[in-house]
Amino acid sequence: MSILENLELSEPVFLRNLRVHPIQGSATDGVKISAISEILQQQSGEFLELDPPDINRIAFDNKGNHPVLMLDGEEIVGAMQNRIIADSTLVTAQSTIDIPVICAEEGRWNAIGEFRTGYCSYPSIRAILSRRGKRENKLQKRVWKEIERKLTVTKTLSTTSSMHDIYNNLEDEVTRYVEGFESLNHDTIGFIGVTGNKILGCDLFLDHATYRKFEERLIRSYALDAIEHRKSSSAGVDATGFLENIKNSLNKKKISLKKHHFVLKEERYSGQGLTHDGRIIHLSVFPK
Repeated sequence: MSILENLELSEPVFLRNLRVHPIQGSATDGVKISAISEILQQQSGEFLELDPPDINRIAFDNKGNHPVLMLDGEEIVGAMQNRIIADSTLVTAQSTIDIPVICAEEGRWNAIGEFRTGYCSYPSIRAILSRRGKRENKLQKRVWKEIERKLTVTKTLSTTSSMHDIYNNLEDEVTRYVEGFESLNHDTIGFIGVTGNKILGCDLFLDHATYRKFEERLIRSYALDAIEHRKSSSAGVDATGFLENIKNSLNKKKISLKKHHFVLKEERYSGQGLTHDGRIIHLSVFPK
């Protein structure tokens, strides 16, 4: 698992009350990976409702020449309702598969055009996805409950209880977090997001090129959670210890390379990851 080799934190970047701790790692000969936004823009892939439509599954047709990486919590908007990707997923080139999704818009079930890419779910929702059990119904209700909570605390009105509306409502505030921010340095393959005395989560990728495809959208999603904690005290947080715990968990876990998707469940955190050609290409971890 080459992603674990020589990982270390560099000095944090301060974006208002969001502290981004870059994770640096050795360069690796990674596979060329596309993001959803790229392949939809190039019209070399598309999301489709199933026939008949299914709230928990949609199809993705990858007509491109590279695999497409979808992160847990990425939003797909339009069609019958807005959904979020339930599991980190890799769709190989020239293939069509069903994608497990969760509804992120409780109050709509009617078609409004084709699917398009949306935002990335904020860490509080992705943490729920990482703790998923076998009962999809229970998971769906927890996600809806969290979106309703966020709508309330952010004073967002949404006729369909949509996560998308929260982002639209707070777009100006989120943008202030990334004003002047260009990118973390070329050795960065992920980061740990911290606000006040709280670790929000961690995202880690195979290499810098893959990380850069998701950097801005991820930082914006972490900023959306940081907005809630603007008045929290900035007590010491052991980000280094958090990273070491993740590495230790992965080193002792027997990951089946045949299944590609795997979960991490520890006493104080949970996460999920994705492997390809014997290497971890994406990992997300969130405190409980």
